[in-house]
Amino acid sequence: MLFTFAGTSVLKGDVKVRFANSDARARQLAKLGDTAINIVELPAAMDKAGAVAYLLTLPAFADVQDALKADVAPRAKAKPARTVKVRMPKAKVKTAKVKTAVKAPVVVTEAEVDQLMMAVYGTK
Repeated sequence: MLFTFAGTSVLKGDVKVRFANSDARARQLAKLGDTAINIVELPAAMDKAGAVAYLLTLPAFADVQDALKADVAPRAKAKPARTVKVRMPKAKVKTAKVKTAVKAPVVVTEAEVDQLMMAVYGTK
């Protein structure tokens, strides 16, 4: 995500790095109890790492450089591996039609049927 404003504030004694897309974020942070709010407009839309790198170059953030560096360091190291989904086209299987040769009809005699019935069922 890209941001157009970035800066720092102090909340309960801890320096927090803040990102926003509007300068109204400073007023919102003041209502929420943040102090020492210092949010500046970025020269271009940037991601969080780029915004922190820009803030490190500004003299207004010289006293909070440790907090800025601590914020960007875990982000640079903790990039999770991404899974890429690839769609494979379905394989088309062609079935061959098999022609069977016509054979002469099988003739079974009554004696053969009786013999099979006796073997299978024990009766005629």
